[in-house]
Amino acid sequence: MKKEAEKPIKSTNNFTSIGNYNSQVKEYLASHKLDIVTRQTVKLFQDNAKRNKLNDKQYNKAVESFNETHGLLLTKREIAHTQKKATPYQYINFPYLDKDGMKNAMDKYRQYVHNYNTKVAKANKEIVKYNKSVVSPQNISSNDLKRIEAIKSNSEGLLPFEYNKAVEQINTELKATILPKKRTQTIKYATEIVFNVLVGFYIAQLKERNTYLKAVNRSTSVYKNALPKLKIDNRKLATHTIAGIPRLSFCKKTAQNHIKRLREAGVLINYTYVNQNKPISVNFNPEIVQVLDGNPPKKQITQNELVNISSGKKLPHNNDTTRTFIKEKEIKDYENFIVENNSYSETDEIVCLADSYKNTTAINTFKQTGARENRETIRKLLPDFFKTTPKSQGINTTLTRNFLARLVDDRELAQDLSNGKYSSYTVLPYHYLRKVALYTNVSSEEFRAILIQDFIKSSAKIWKQHTDVHAGSWKNAINQLNEVLFSGITQKETLIEKLKEYRWKLEFARKWFKKHHHNALFPSLYFDVNRKTSNGVGFFGLHSVWLSHLKYQDKKAQRQRVNKRNENARKRKKSAKQKFVNALTAYKKKKYTAEQLYNYVKDNLPHEFLEQLIEIMNKEKN
Repeated sequence: MKKEAEKPIKSTNNFTSIGNYNSQVKEYLASHKLDIVTRQTVKLFQDNAKRNKLNDKQYNKAVESFNETHGLLLTKREIAHTQKKATPYQYINFPYLDKDGMKNAMDKYRQYVHNYNTKVAKANKEIVKYNKSVVSPQNISSNDLKRIEAIKSNSEGLLPFEYNKAVEQINTELKATILPKKRTQTIKYATEIVFNVLVGFYIAQLKERNTYLKAVNRSTSVYKNALPKLKIDNRKLATHTIAGIPRLSFCKKTAQNHIKRLREAGVLINYTYVNQNKPISVNFNPEIVQVLDGNPPKKQITQNELVNISSGKKLPHNNDTTRTFIKEKEIKDYENFIVENNSYSETDEIVCLADSYKNTTAINTFKQTGARENRETIRKLLPDFFKTTPKSQGINTTLTRNFLARLVDDRELAQDLSNGKYSSYTVLPYHYLRKVALYTNVSSEEFRAILIQDFIKSSAKIWKQHTDVHAGSWKNAINQLNEVLFSGITQKETLIEKLKEYRWKLEFARKWFKKHHHNALFPSLYFDVNRKTSNGVGFFGLHSVWLSHLKYQDKKAQRQRVNKRNENARKRKKSAKQKFVNALTAYKKKKYTAEQLYNYVKDNLPHEFLEQLIEIMNKEKN
């Protein structure tokens, strides 16, 4: 009774329309054997469906259309099962590969290839025995001949095991060994280098993918069974170089052969080909290349960061400072104690030098005698960021330190400007700023602050002849410029380009005041943001002049291009005229025949010279 009650329960799954349809497909496939051409057609349909990323409804509709034309060959997808939510362990949150992942992949690859080559050697012995029984075809129908020709024509697109399976099937149906099998090639050592390059390409492509998704605030997670595919351009693979030196140094066809060997061995799977103008896409065998999962650390808000009391600053009194570095001018033998010894212990007490600023005092912990003792004391007082950074990270510590030393306190800067210290100031060169942007550990905020102070120092030339500019006026101007200049810009290269605009405006203003013998307003008024019109005679009213300058530069560049083009045309015309004269001279000396002269002018010189030649030849005849 229990068995009879279970039968209708088990069969309820087949009562859906998709279940009934799939059962009909299975019955049809059980009674019909598919030839190699039909199987290839089915494979192409499935590849196109995967390439076009059809959803369940679109796929089922396409299957109905396909089966109406070719017969019941494909089953539909069960929509209820595909909509099931994936469990968390099926995801990789941040797919990446590092050096250890690369090493692990290469070790597994070598083991995999060793086992594969052993199996291939045994299989090839069986194939040799099988091919010895091949006989010439006799009494074969035209349909069988067409099938044999189809298998031969598609042999290049099939992998060896696929081809051998088709050969074995048709030989079984014909009851004679007519077609021989193909031997499978083993994996050579050169293919290992190709595999290493492919893994390197995959690491770069994963990094590029993750960077892009993070930039657009998209999730980097991916299914473990649907990892990003490796894009392979065979031409780029063949010509791949490292530091200008060819890595593989072979042709495109050889690269294709290596990829085919890896596909045959199962190292590369899920192969997809679109056309010759687009790269192929493949997945690595998950048993060989295991993609790692790394969760990048979330950005912490400054106000919510934990404070480590043991490494906090300890000041001798309540005069707090905001400066984050020690002035070089107040440390004797500065370079020596940085380079000589970089040892620092976490148990050492960190103390900030309070006398780095004006109007502050600190406990003098230096000994008056003994340079080595002083250096040892200074090492204990250094902040964490003074530790030298390894050269492998590309950070120039000395350059960073020297650049940050240019940042001074705003009050001190205002007083120096009032005293005329920067009346003949030389601005920081652009090549130096680019070098700092590329090879230092300077943040964008620090970079911006130093550029603002450099701009303010360079503006002191406008008030060079003024003696009544007080420090308070400069301090108000500095406060305004700190809020306005370079606002909203975070990229260092963009900051440098914007600095060019500001410097040009300052130089234009300096020349204008000098030409018109006009005294500039006090700095606090001249740098007032509200003075945006030319009548206000302020810095921010020069924007229209700057736009006119840009238009002038564009027209100037355009004129230069036109002049260069005309100059090249004159040179070409002069060269062609000289060639024409030389050809006529050679003709008069009988080095050229008339036909040779005509062909030379027609093929190598402009058409106008051919007309001149005809006129000259006609005059000679007359």
